[in-house]
Amino acid sequence: MLIVDGHLDLANNALRGERDQRLAVAALRERERGADESRGICTVTLPELRRGGVAVVVSTLLARCKPWLDPARSIKRTSIDYVDETMSFAAAQGELAYYRLLQQQGELRVLESARQLDEHVERWSGGATKQVGVILTMEGADPIVEPEQVRTWHAQGLRTLMLAHFGRSRFAAGTPSTDPDEAHDVDGPLTGLGYALLKEMEQLEMPLDLSHSSDQSFFCAIDAFGGTVYSSHATCRALVAENWGVHPMRLHTDEQLRLLVRREGVIGVTMFNAHLQEGYKPPPESDPDSVTLQTVGVHVDHICQLAGSARHVAIGSDLDGGFGCEHTPRGLDTIADLARIGPVLSDRGFSDEDIGRFLGGNWLAFWRGNLPDR
Repeated sequence: MLIVDGHLDLANNALRGERDQRLAVAALRERERGADESRGICTVTLPELRRGGVAVVVSTLLARCKPWLDPARSIKRTSIDYVDETMSFAAAQGELAYYRLLQQQGELRVLESARQLDEHVERWSGGATKQVGVILTMEGADPIVEPEQVRTWHAQGLRTLMLAHFGRSRFAAGTPSTDPDEAHDVDGPLTGLGYALLKEMEQLEMPLDLSHSSDQSFFCAIDAFGGTVYSSHATCRALVAENWGVHPMRLHTDEQLRLLVRREGVIGVTMFNAHLQEGYKPPPESDPDSVTLQTVGVHVDHICQLAGSARHVAIGSDLDGGFGCEHTPRGLDTIADLARIGPVLSDRGFSDEDIGRFLGGNWLAFWRGNLPDR
């Protein structure tokens, strides 16, 4: 069964985590044995995507601009924060170059149009290719130096974006910090640059990803933007009101989910335990097996109940988003295990057709309708 994942960070893991995406997960785990735990236990590489039948992913360009940071601070290569947008631009261009190089090497194919998507799916389904199809997104718009520059990024293959990531960007407020000392990273509206960027995106017919938007910015954006909106990777705030290291605004309220559905959006469900189970704490503070694939099913079902169908929910695993299999549901050791969610949904009464929609069909339909024709 063909699977589509709506959110990964392949280039970021390569350039900041030194994870060669061409290697097997087992090889990277062995290489990283005893390494800094901040990366987590590796779950995602291109061979693992192929093994799991993941034909298409939406993967990020990620570099933030935080001009209030102390320029004299200690800086690690793993940091994605820069004090100036020109640096964020250059860092994201480096990630773009990584995708293009892997495309030249035959590892992946950057998908820029609906026609290319259909060609790729046909070739993958027929066994003619094992390249992973990649649709490029930007997780936080800071690499866009000025709103008009999104046209240059679009010409280079960017097909969607989030206005902010964690904390404030130059365009909007992202997920607020749980640290009370982070005075800048709080809820807030779009900025003037944010509204200007939305106008440019409308003209380009680029869909807007509302994952990571703070509540004020979410409602500002969904009111102001006339184009397509969706959420690549989130879960349900009604089920996980507050948790370890997670601000409640990282997850969507039922009102937000209904608005996304009303606008014909799709919501990708993340596979991060702290987004899935109320009261989750990292091992050994809690039972590592307390979160299961059945927990994922609860969130999928909740979205379907709000939507009235299974046409608006999909996978947005974020499995390489700063955590590893130590924080994934039991039964999900690597990204190759995503298909295991299917039987869980079957047990909840989902039809085979609706399971297929969740695993890949909904994203395929969404991107066929929102990528340029050619």
